[in-house]
Amino acid sequence: MEKQVFKVNDMNCNGCATTIRQGLEADKRVQTIDIQLSKKQVLVEGDLTPDETAEIMRNSGFHPEISVQKKSFLGSLFSS
Repeated sequence: MEKQVFKVNDMNCNGCATTIRQGLEADKRVQTIDIQLSKKQVLVEGDLTPDETAEIMRNSGFHPEISVQKKSFLGSLFSS
């Protein structure tokens, strides 16, 4: 299971973040959700593909873009 990171530029307030969280929490395959409103970023861990996760957010009324997180050299050495 890998972390999926999304940029959600149309997430502008706590209400938006709550709507996204509720949509994701409704899917039992989602295990962890971390929403960073100030960065307009949503991090998700679970047994879904990035496309499936994005579809949930689209169904909640938002337009997520899949982001790719680059690991630092040391981070890549110590990740499992």
